[in-house]
Amino acid sequence: MFFTTSQTQHEDLLASFWQALSHPIRLRILESLREEGSLNVGELVKRLDIGQGHLSNHLACLKSCGLVQAQSQGRFVYYRISDERVITLLDLGSAVLQDHIAGVASCSVVRPKNRSEQNTPS
Repeated sequence: MFFTTSQTQHEDLLASFWQALSHPIRLRILESLREEGSLNVGELVKRLDIGQGHLSNHLACLKSCGLVQAQSQGRFVYYRISDERVITLLDLGSAVLQDHIAGVASCSVVRPKNRSEQNTPS
């Protein structure tokens, strides 16, 4: 489906897209799915060492933004990255980070003040 948007709407949507990628747990989910292809919720809970409810909130965010797809197989729901370009974005982000790691590490504007802030879906 194609949406026609104004420049402001486009920027707002793009900001929402980047926000979906901006949480450390969501990045860990995407990295896990990139490595394994697809994983069910139980496998992700064990791999990421987080609670199922917490994981489900982050998966819902990624799914609603179209970054992951869910497929039921019996009593399990398996998740996978929905678009190969997401993997390209993860690779590109890592490459840019390597080139600017000192600046990113010292940037207090975008980094959470403590780890507890990372546990809330944004």
